[in-house]
Amino acid sequence: MPRKDAELIKNVDSSKKFYTFLMPKRTSSACWIQLTADARGLNDFINGKKAGGERCTVFQIVIAALIRTASRYPHLNRFIYGHKIYRRKEYSISFAVSHNETTIFRKIRLDPGATFPEVRDQVNTIVETARKEPHDSLDNSMNTLMKLPVFLTSFILRMYPVMADKGLFPQKYVDEDVLYASAVVSNLGTYGISAPYHHLYDWGSASVFLTIGAIENKPFAMDDGSVRAIPAITFGFTVDERICDGKELADALNYFRENIENPGALMSPPAEIMK
Repeated sequence: MPRKDAELIKNVDSSKKFYTFLMPKRTSSACWIQLTADARGLNDFINGKKAGGERCTVFQIVIAALIRTASRYPHLNRFIYGHKIYRRKEYSISFAVSHNETTIFRKIRLDPGATFPEVRDQVNTIVETARKEPHDSLDNSMNTLMKLPVFLTSFILRMYPVMADKGLFPQKYVDEDVLYASAVVSNLGTYGISAPYHHLYDWGSASVFLTIGAIENKPFAMDDGSVRAIPAITFGFTVDERICDGKELADALNYFRENIENPGALMSPPAEIMK
């Protein structure tokens, strides 16, 4: 049986296929990139929304910018398992929700044509639901799993991704597993620190990890040759380099930065969604 969450890409360039043997694990294929963006437009957008009575956060804008980037650069929505390259059937982003000094992990599924208001509303719904219902069936299964003998737990965890790849595992567990996602996002800017790099996991299928840093004044070279300290925000990207080439990744990250610096563009649907 085929996978239920993705489609196998059959016509793959030999060099891309070769890299899956050269670097068979996601953790050994990680590429780390720090991205800094001018945050003046971001601040203006948030303040403008607040002045109009709308609550708007950096996190919501980042999620909207990330899905907008994936809509133009669909290679970011790929993953590799067992030397096979897959294209996901949906766009999903996992993130943590804080509640009463605990952390709840949830996954949001987004339409690649979503506008910022649509993304904001979906994020708010996910957060509110998570705080009202902090447990799900996956949590219950993990609690049961951790009570089993070690050898049995190890066997089940070895077989889980194999069965998921063959479409034999109950899909609801894959759907709830936050590491089976297009990307995982961690907002550390709320704690006042710059964006670190997060490692990838061999478990699951997430090929992209993104950390969000705090908005801080940083020196920028201006068009007139002067250097000024202006509000800036840093992002730490960790990407499985096997899913796309260097140029495409650079173009995607530059496009992501454009949307962060000019979030007003996210108010309208994308002109085109690439397949």
